[in-house]
This record gives sequence, C-alpha cells and structure tokens, in this order.
Amino acid sequence: MEPCSSGDELVLLAAAAAISISKKLSLDELNILSSFFNALGDNLGVLAAKQASCQKS
Repeated sequence: MEPCSSGDELVLLAAAAAISISKKLSLDELNILSSFFNALGDNLGVLAAKQASCQKS
C-alpha cells in the first residue's frame, strides 16, 4: 500500500471486517471486542506519540 494514500481502502476494509465480525458475535461479545480494540488503538497512539517525541530530540 502506498504510504501517502488517502486511506479510503483502510476505511472500507475496516467497515467490511466490522460487518463480518458483527454477524458472528453476540451483543456482549461485540461490546467486549469493541472495548479491546479501543484500548489497543489508544495504546498504539501513546506509543507513537512517545516515539515521535523521542525522534525530535
């Protein structure tokens, strides 16, 4: 994938994955998985910010 693409493909991939996963899980399982991926994304953001700040120094 081109590093500076618009990101449209990633949005479509994420939407397709979410729809596919949602058809196989219960509401409770969806809530837990959603919380997990939110936490994962937040932690990746913290790590990326820390690495970016270290590279600037």
